[in-house]
Amino acid sequence: MIIKKIITSALTALLFLPGLTIAQSSLSLGVTVNGSNWKGNNGAFNNRFESDKGGQFGLSISYSLDRFYTGLSLQGGDYQFDGPAPTQFTPIFTIPTSAVSLTHSDFDLLAGYYFWERVSLFVDLKAASSQWDNNQYKQSFGGLGLGVTAYHPLDNDWMLYGSWGVVGGTVKQTSGSIDLGDGTSNALVLAAQYTLSRNNNLNMGFKFRRFVFDFDNGAEQRYSLNGLFIGYNHVFEF
Repeated sequence: MIIKKIITSALTALLFLPGLTIAQSSLSLGVTVNGSNWKGNNGAFNNRFESDKGGQFGLSISYSLDRFYTGLSLQGGDYQFDGPAPTQFTPIFTIPTSAVSLTHSDFDLLAGYYFWERVSLFVDLKAASSQWDNNQYKQSFGGLGLGVTAYHPLDNDWMLYGSWGVVGGTVKQTSGSIDLGDGTSNALVLAAQYTLSRNNNLNMGFKFRRFVFDFDNGAEQRYSLNGLFIGYNHVFEF
């Protein structure tokens, strides 16, 4: 609760920082294709799992006004496990799964400010969910977090950029909104942007995401969704 109050206060402060009335604003729309691999382990049950195929498609929209920015990103896709798969957890039962397909999705709503010329800090509201196709069991994770972004121009066409963020929150069984435990998520992006024209860019790089869940029944689950991505975004200037 204290962490949430601090983050809320920080976000409110960003909205009232001086300089935000400068008329330099833009709206960016983007799409990405993520060729990610889902692997991890089910803790005490000591069975590792790794997807045999899968990936995600992403959509994003962001708005910037001088040094302030806010954005929304959605991404999701299906993963096929021919062998062991992520275990299903409930307050009472633990259900191992295998030879199953899962749908994973991520939602991020963030707001940030460039406190330095090329480095910004941001607040992130995150929601992620996983659904198994064998019995429609669905598990969700959500919470608030903080992160940092940075970029470095190489020349008129190329720019390197990266971001890192961490979120702490609650794991739930979506049906009935039953609390299962606590969790953390962190994400690292290392990428390059190529300018096609003034308002059109290509993006490519690596995205690393990691989840750690500590369930109330004493079990633990860790997994990562890592891989290459390629994307395109168009910028509208005002």
